[in-house]
Amino acid sequence: MSERNHTRNPGTGLLGPNFSRRNRQQPTDDRAGEHRWMAIDESGYHGDQLHGHDRYMILGSVAIDDTEAAVIVDTLRREAGIQKPAREVKFQKMFTDGGAGHRRRLLSELLAPDGPLHDRASVYAIDKHYFVAAKLVDLLLEERFHALGYDIVSNGVGRQLALDLATEGPRALGRDGFDRLIATAVGFFSKKNRTGDQVTVDDLYAVIRESYAYARRRKAPQAKKAAEVLDMLRKTRPEAEEFARERPAEATPTGEHGLLDDTMDPLITAVPTAILHASIRYGGKLQVLADDQRLLTDDKLEVLERGATAVGLVHGLIKGNHLQDLVRGRSVDHPSLQLADLVAGAGRVVARWHDGEDDPAGDELHPVVAPLVDPQGMLAEEGPEDFARVDSDRAKRR
Repeated sequence: MSERNHTRNPGTGLLGPNFSRRNRQQPTDDRAGEHRWMAIDESGYHGDQLHGHDRYMILGSVAIDDTEAAVIVDTLRREAGIQKPAREVKFQKMFTDGGAGHRRRLLSELLAPDGPLHDRASVYAIDKHYFVAAKLVDLLLEERFHALGYDIVSNGVGRQLALDLATEGPRALGRDGFDRLIATAVGFFSKKNRTGDQVTVDDLYAVIRESYAYARRRKAPQAKKAAEVLDMLRKTRPEAEEFARERPAEATPTGEHGLLDDTMDPLITAVPTAILHASIRYGGKLQVLADDQRLLTDDKLEVLERGATAVGLVHGLIKGNHLQDLVRGRSVDHPSLQLADLVAGAGRVVARWHDGEDDPAGDELHPVVAPLVDPQGMLAEEGPEDFARVDSDRAKRR
């Protein structure tokens, strides 16, 4: 067995040297210093493997420390009938089945405007289909246009191209054809393809050409939009070859090459943005506690910390560093992380419901979760007002 399987790290259940730092054992307490604590947890996260799992990744956050969260969790346990043998409160295990309606009502009360988590909880939702389409534009088309002397970022053209491909692609290519395009792009850009032996440049461009030929034959106006983006992508082979040449070698430690190494990881977008918006909302620096999971190595946390430090300065939204510390902990030891799990889990079922899945949990939690959605998130580029519109449309159909 490897060293990783033998070395225990205090403050986390994760073993080995990749998780030996950035662990928080003691409870978080806002009274202990000048920097406010925020707990974050994800749902539907599988690193850069954005195909073959849930369509949505949710990052739930709660600006609360363990001292105050413990009181809320204990009250929820008592009123929801969650017995002590259950070491922690988990959304997926305790709030999703058909008999959990009472528990979901209690959670709704926590998140409601007059509840104890009002104005503290936030949901950042990423539509993985849009995310992959945006990466095709960002990593290939943007590079090509930049070489030609055009900026398609600041004028919003790049974003519109990604939206056209993500929203009209399924109609232009059919579900199976669009799914194949997304799966091939994920396979090409992911870290598992560092040596290029799983999805080659030839593989990627064969699918892009076939997708364009299929979309071009469709007569619907929506298909024309997707075909135009695919036509542009057909001409970006040199940019893909350059990406393949520059990608890190398989043995390179994660994080050393920054965003190139983690180019398809949605947390690179979600965590820095969530921290930035929380800092703007609450003021001052934040201390952030993340739930421990194997994909969040020490190197990955350092990449996320660098991203969170830089993003506000780049956009001119703040004057200085707004992140004091980014650490991990076990949710069983930190009630604040249990509340973040409830927010992330609620966001995930609402995202599924919003996408058409018939789920009582999503239906019941939608009214209180929709206002928590960060408008900078990418749930098909829709915000709370679009959730409200879908809610109204569903009501009319009933």
